[in-house]
Amino acid sequence: MLDVLCVIDTRFTGGTPAAMGSDIAVFLEAGLQVGVAGVRSAYLADMPDGWSSKVREVMADDQLHWIEPQKRGAVAAETVFLHHPMTFFYGIETPLPLQAKRVCLVAHHLPFRADGSMQYDPIATARRIYRKTGATPEWLPVSGVCRAQLDAFRPFIRLSALDWPNVFDVDAWEPRREPFSGGSLVVGRHSRPDPLKWPDRAAHVRASLPNLPGGEIRVMGCPREEMAKLGIDMSAWKVLEFDEEPVADFLDGLDVFAYHYHPAYSECFGRTVAEAMLMKAVCVLDPRLEPTFGNLALYCPPEDTAQMITRLQGDPVAARALATRAREEIIRRHGTSSVMPRLAALQAKTPQPAAVRPTAERKIPRHVIAKKLIGMVRRREYFEWQIAARAQSRE
Repeated sequence: MLDVLCVIDTRFTGGTPAAMGSDIAVFLEAGLQVGVAGVRSAYLADMPDGWSSKVREVMADDQLHWIEPQKRGAVAAETVFLHHPMTFFYGIETPLPLQAKRVCLVAHHLPFRADGSMQYDPIATARRIYRKTGATPEWLPVSGVCRAQLDAFRPFIRLSALDWPNVFDVDAWEPRREPFSGGSLVVGRHSRPDPLKWPDRAAHVRASLPNLPGGEIRVMGCPREEMAKLGIDMSAWKVLEFDEEPVADFLDGLDVFAYHYHPAYSECFGRTVAEAMLMKAVCVLDPRLEPTFGNLALYCPPEDTAQMITRLQGDPVAARALATRAREEIIRRHGTSSVMPRLAALQAKTPQPAAVRPTAERKIPRHVIAKKLIGMVRRREYFEWQIAARAQSRE
């Protein structure tokens, strides 16, 4: 019997496998027996088969037990972590029967988009998990923003009293330079090459990465085709492919991490921002990230980014002080030392019955949720039609 089983669609890139990998490293260091089960979901239907580079990195540890659902019966584990709700909302292809004392769904994704439309239905997600695994999951939000949204679906989902935030092995995120201490100014950003991770207007993209006198722009992970369609001239940027360099090395070369994103996108946490803070890049961010990072960053719309960075240049001592404070606070909040106490608290707690009434007033009225569910179903039908059409065109 495993102590911990982590379940993930192995095609995932970016923050989800990185967060899972950080947890796994702590579990293994504590001497736990840890397994990883790979599943396939229609959510990543357009992704190539196999393991992403980040999952391959996680699985390089030979202490891990690799589980293939189609090649065995029920998997026995003390605690199971299902990663990313969209995987299970869209459904996994192969059943994964579980025999576990506790099955938890780590909510790396928000139910609602920035415009209020629904991305997934937590109630349907829980039902689909039950059908494929035989277990009703307990939801673990990765942030307070995520918890506030999931709270609207109680008592129809089991929402844990515990959050499960991203953590970092601080020793792997050690900056070698101070920001605003060199001759030139380096502004940049890192994310997976998803258009939703970028502003939707050419003017906002240009403004979010301003070409300042004596400055340099570096980007790792860029949807080149979409940028070309917007008419973005990237000839003056240094553009690297996603994960072409170790993320810590890339971020260590930045003075400013500037991050703005699509108006329809919502960041559940913002792991790449926390990584930038750990490497002491001063963060100039989309204002929607302020509830998560508070006074650890500066916030402005894209068009004010140049002015914000110029102010930082004018007071490099204050800029370095902000970078130091942000790093120290991220270490305090998200260091790996928090993982085992949280796991112990999770395992010691009596599971919450599905019918428990909420203790707080609902954030979102039920009739609003019902309307959003209808809109989401229509969008999913269109998505499935697109997938089928693409598959047919390849035949």
